[in-house]
Amino acid sequence: MKALDSTLTDLRVILVEPNFEESIGFVARAMKNFGLSNLRVVNPRTILGPDGRMRGGHAQDVLDSMLEHSSLEGALEGLDLSIGTTAQKSYASSNLVRKPMTPKELGKVVKSQAGTVGIVFGREGTGLTNAELDQCDATLTIPASPEYQTLNLSHAAAIVFYELHLASGESTTDQLASEQVKRTILRFMSESAAQSGMELRDRSLLARAFRNILGRSGLRHREGNLLAEALRRVSETLNHYVNSLESSETPPAVSESDAESGDWAEDSPSLPESRIS
Repeated sequence: MKALDSTLTDLRVILVEPNFEESIGFVARAMKNFGLSNLRVVNPRTILGPDGRMRGGHAQDVLDSMLEHSSLEGALEGLDLSIGTTAQKSYASSNLVRKPMTPKELGKVVKSQAGTVGIVFGREGTGLTNAELDQCDATLTIPASPEYQTLNLSHAAAIVFYELHLASGESTTDQLASEQVKRTILRFMSESAAQSGMELRDRSLLARAFRNILGRSGLRHREGNLLAEALRRVSETLNHYVNSLESSETPPAVSESDAESGDWAEDSPSLPESRIS
């Protein structure tokens, strides 16, 4: 994977069940304005025709290369960081799915980071569901007037693309942690929480909160490996205690060389979807 640059070629735009072909065209045009080219649609409720093509302007190449998916899960496959957009903030402390960052904050997260980032936009009328937002690493909202917070789809997309465009342009070898590394971290964390006696509901909230933290932080590959290794050792130690196993050796401290020697992106199984809520 290469770094995000001025063309933002490593940024994937995902539209979930767009209702109007004009929306697809307008979003493609905004993408072209800011150097994006990777457009995906999930279960579109319309067919791209002359009206959508006309709204796309000079972004016909973006529309020609657009890919269609039957599920959001399929559209998210291969991403290192996925961001779901929402106009609805939650003031309930238990609804961690709708605790969003702003486009400017997202720009700071992905600035000078190598990796593939996906921005997910929902339906024109209803946006993304909680279940769909829960599939993403983090959420994003655009600060707007409390009297009318919901933006037109293509307008919202243009604002997000603009902020990402401002933040791009610097090359780097600092790579984002992959989705599989993050799933491994969450798996070890969930295992440790269960072994410590934490209730299932609290473990679910913890998993969502931790995933929010990982998403907002723009976790690096090296950091992810170190964290996965540390949590693995915590989980194994707790497992020994739970099973009343006697051990005369204390697990050694985790060093950066330990983390680098174990590539969790390659060797560790994924965290089951049901464990992230």
